[in-house]
Parts: sequence; C-alpha cells; structure tokens
Amino acid sequence: MSIIATVAVPSTDFPLGSLTDIDEDVTLTVETTVPTSESVVPYVWVPAAASDSVVDALETESVVASVSTVDRTADHVLLKVTWGERVNGLLESIRAQDAIVTSAVGTGTQWTFRLRFSTYESLSVFYRSCVDQEISVELVQLHETVSPTETHQFGLTTPQREVIEDAYRAGYFDVPRGSTLVDLSTQLEVSDSAVSQRLRRGLATLIEETLAPDRPRDDPLNELDSR
Repeated sequence: MSIIATVAVPSTDFPLGSLTDIDEDVTLTVETTVPTSESVVPYVWVPAAASDSVVDALETESVVASVSTVDRTADHVLLKVTWGERVNGLLESIRAQDAIVTSAVGTGTQWTFRLRFSTYESLSVFYRSCVDQEISVELVQLHETVSPTETHQFGLTTPQREVIEDAYRAGYFDVPRGSTLVDLSTQLEVSDSAVSQRLRRGLATLIEETLAPDRPRDDPLNELDSR
C-alpha cells in the first residue's frame, strides 16, 4: 500500500521557485505525467504572458540542461524542462526515493507537492534528506492509498464519511463558512446534534488514523456509544 504525502516548501528551496520572482502573481503548475524516466518534474504550465521571461530565467539555471515549448493555449504555455545530471536539493530527494509527483503548484512564496511513496520508510528517508539539506519542508497531509472498493476507509463509518464529504462540498470548513450544522442537518435529514457528533467522531478518527497512528487506542468497550 503506497503513501500519499502533501508537502510544502518555500519557493526559495526549489529550483523553479525563483521563477515566480518575475511576477508575484505568477502561478506555475506541474503537468501530471506517467513516469517513464528519472526526470522528476519534466513539464510545467506557465502563464502565457510570463512565458518568455520564465524560459529566459530557466536557461540561466545551472541545474537546467534545456527548456523547450511543448504546447500553447490561449492563456498558458507548457514547457518541457530537462534537468542536469547533478540536480540536488528537493528534486534529488524525491528522485532518490522513486517518489512520484502526482501534482505540484508554485507561487511566489511556496511550492506544494503531492507525492506518492512506496512505504513510510521511503517517506521518512525523504524527509530526513530534506532536513539534512536545510530544506524547510512541511508535511501538510498524509494518508494511505486504499482500494476503490474499500467501504471503511481510515476507520470511518459510512455515516461519518458521508457527513464529512457533504460538509466539505457545502463549504462548512471554509473561512468564512459556506454552510452551517443546520444546513447540513436539513440536507442529510438528521438532527443538527447528530451531524455535530458524526463530524467530531469522524474527524477524530481521521486524525487518529493519519496524523496520530501511534497514539494508544481507547478501550473498544468505550466505542459502543459512538455507533
């Protein structure tokens, strides 16, 4: 079972990070690809208005062997970046663990990566490698991949999973909130008290299964009142 980790690093700690200095509003997006070589981040979408400046900046990067335009749309340009053999830092840490970049987005301050690792040990080695290189990496989210037919993902009951998903889609976790417990209770046709209890227990289970898996579990007998 592979591990999906979402990590964030300052733009200054990633080779493409300096490109956003051209314009603070520029957002770069890595094109998701099926890995066929050792190249970690081969394709990047950039705003068309900033593409020439980005290409010029890439060509001056010592870790970049070449850069070329692959595709164009009305608003964006797709660039192919060929990295040099001696890439270090974050990219090398990703490549050394055979991690797969499933998505990545960069702004003027931060790059956020969604990475797939084969094991927790591989993720741990990646993290230690970044720390050893003084890369400020932050683990934003972590979870295991599951079978599409899994019915109790992360230990959630079906009602707990449904209320969390519905709350998310309805904007309950947004700031400011896009919905209330009363709105959700009307949508789910249950009391707002039941919605509140399912949310709290469901979120507690998610945290226990993902962020605090080593915490001692409660006595199973105490879980009878949470059904």
